[in-house]
Amino acid sequence: MRGSEIVVSLLGAFGQSLKETRLTSWLGYLLSMQPEPLALLFGFKGKVMEVRLETHHEDGRSDILVKTTQGLGVIEAKVDATDASAQLKSYHREARWRALLTLGHSNAQLSRMCHVHWQQLADCLVDVAKNASPIFKFLATQFIKHLEEHHMIKNPESLEIYAREINEPITLELFIKGQIYGCRFEQRNKVAEAQYFAPHFARKIADQQPGIFEGISYVARIERVFVATTWREFMDGVCEIRGKQWWNSHRKLMRDLHNDWIWNKNRQRSFLLLGEPRLVFNPPIRKENLRRGKTRVAFIPRSFSFDELFAAWGR
Repeated sequence: MRGSEIVVSLLGAFGQSLKETRLTSWLGYLLSMQPEPLALLFGFKGKVMEVRLETHHEDGRSDILVKTTQGLGVIEAKVDATDASAQLKSYHREARWRALLTLGHSNAQLSRMCHVHWQQLADCLVDVAKNASPIFKFLATQFIKHLEEHHMIKNPESLEIYAREINEPITLELFIKGQIYGCRFEQRNKVAEAQYFAPHFARKIADQQPGIFEGISYVARIERVFVATTWREFMDGVCEIRGKQWWNSHRKLMRDLHNDWIWNKNRQRSFLLLGEPRLVFNPPIRKENLRRGKTRVAFIPRSFSFDELFAAWGR
């Protein structure tokens, strides 16, 4: 954990935000360990002699500068789809090759630049790691995991939906009105890797609350996940992300939550800060329609794909 947030990759230990400088520093180090195959990906030819990070030029600072036996190559990375070809062209006028690393597609080829998508880089790292040292394989894997965590590349084993049961009035109100879900912290829980949260309303809460029906009906995007034990830690975590004004506008809900739950060092919880709950399944998906393979589940699994939920809804 870093602060009160769960870390799922080594890069995440340096900060949960996505920073270009952190990514290019890591990439530069990987390039220095396996220079030829990675340099070739960016269109650089010859034997790599030197890798420089954040080199200052007359008109700015380049992310990665690579010197080979046949010339100089410059890499400019963007964490979005920005076309930085004009910016890159101003760096190091003696550079023979220039490469853009972004999330989008550009007209870079028209200006004699190589355009590389982050997914192409990840695929290349996977191939190179197969025959590389254990150290490179580990560092490359952590780099890829960080990109997956921030949805920069596709995760073939991504956890789409995290599901838990709601059977208390205060937990229901916290989800509907506060767009928050809290549950007991579990060390091996993969909630930090999930993209969406889907509560299963138990029969008990459905019988008590008008307009609430048993089953899975709502889905909300997971925006942040943090861990708290005391009330002060919970309040600080929410206010840091949503602001004091949001807290004050939900003062009654927060007061009810404070009074209803036990808050001490023995009650460590994970909290999911959610986007707006969307009514996706109407009628709701009943527990008896959920299956894993050919077997119906006796309890609600912690994770689903959208395909699994839509298949269960179709039954």
